[in-house]
Parts: sequence; structure tokens; C-alpha cells
Amino acid sequence: MLQYVAALYDHLLRSKAVDIADGLPPVLPIVLYNGDARWRQSSELYSLIRPHPPVLKPFQPQLKFWLLDEGAFPAAELEDMQRVMAAIFCFEHTPDTAAAKRAIRNLADAIAKSPFKQRLDRVLAHWVKYRLESRMPGLATPDAEELTKGMHMLETNIDRWEAQAIAKGVQQGMQRGEAFLLQRQLTRRFGELSAAQQAKLAAATPAQLETWGDRVLDASSLDEVFGDTRH
Repeated sequence: MLQYVAALYDHLLRSKAVDIADGLPPVLPIVLYNGDARWRQSSELYSLIRPHPPVLKPFQPQLKFWLLDEGAFPAAELEDMQRVMAAIFCFEHTPDTAAAKRAIRNLADAIAKSPFKQRLDRVLAHWVKYRLESRMPGLATPDAEELTKGMHMLETNIDRWEAQAIAKGVQQGMQRGEAFLLQRQLTRRFGELSAAQQAKLAAATPAQLETWGDRVLDASSLDEVFGDTRH
């Protein structure tokens, strides 16, 4: 923040936007933090400087910034505000799809009530679309201009994404179970598997696991089990 403030003053002076004779304009430094963990560092630069002789204190840089830690605000408090920024803070920290849908509705309502609705529609709709797609890859979101008109469609897509994620998780769990069972059978017949063979099992497709499982009883070696499975 010290660098940003200094760069701002440097730009104002170089561009002759201000006259040093009139004095530099005051600056309000703001840090908008959206991390999941809470902010723990001081918001004052001086407190970060290591201990030093008191005689040096007047010569140390003094800068304090206003910290906005989004995750520090309770979700219920933000929802009661019914403001655009409060809705954005909620949306940034949604723990699940139900909370995401609720945050989207609150954001759409806040935008609809704002006197700057037309500008917010364009800017925030693109941002919401980006945030959803980055958090939920494959989720089909409406175009920017459809944000406030297509809430039902967006919520339906979120439900579909959640269902697909659950189904994929179940399928992956079953596949891991099949691989583990096959590994136990192979170990019992042929002894401990090498790291490469274990990795091969972990990366196998369902079809490969099925083929290898059929070979366990008749194969005389691991090479025969893991032979070419192409037909």
C-alpha cells in the first residue's frame, strides 16, 4: 500500500495534475480481502517494523489502510443489508450450492433496486459468470444480460451441476473400491505389487479393471493379468 500511495503521488506530480505548492491530496488506502482464512496481519505499516531505538521512530514510514475482510462479516448480517456490495461479499464466500443460489438471488434483487442498475447489470453479470464458471467448471451460465431475468435457469443449472458432481463422486468411489479389491486379489495370488503396478491399478478405466478381474483366476503371472487389454 505504501508503494501504491507513493506511485499515485508520483503520477499526479509528473502529469502536473496537482501543484505541489497547493499540497498533495489526501488518500484513503483500502484493502479488499476475499481470502478464505481471516486476515491476521496489522493494518498499520509501523507495527510491522522491527524494534528500533526510539530516536528513529519519527523517521519511520507511517501508513494505515482500511481493511475490508469479506469473510469476517456474518452471512446473515450481509443478507439483511440488501446492498450490492453485501451481496457480492456473500457470493464470494458461499460454502455450498444452496448458499450460492441464495447469494445470486440477493445480488439480483440488490441490482434491481440500485439507481445504477444499468451499469451494474453489465459489470457484475460478467463477474458472476466468471466466478461461477471458475468454481463450478462445466456449469452453463446465462449471458450477462440475462442475469436478472434468468435466475431460475441459473439456479436449475447449479442443481444440475451438483447432481452431476455427486454422480461422478459415486462413480469414482465405486471404481476405487473395485481397484482396491482387485489389488487385494492380485497380492494374495502373486505377492506384493510394485509401485508401478499399484499406480497402473489406480489409473485404470472401469473396462480395464473388469478385464484384469476376469484374468485373476486363470493367469499364472502378473504379466498375464496386465497384458494388452485391447480387442
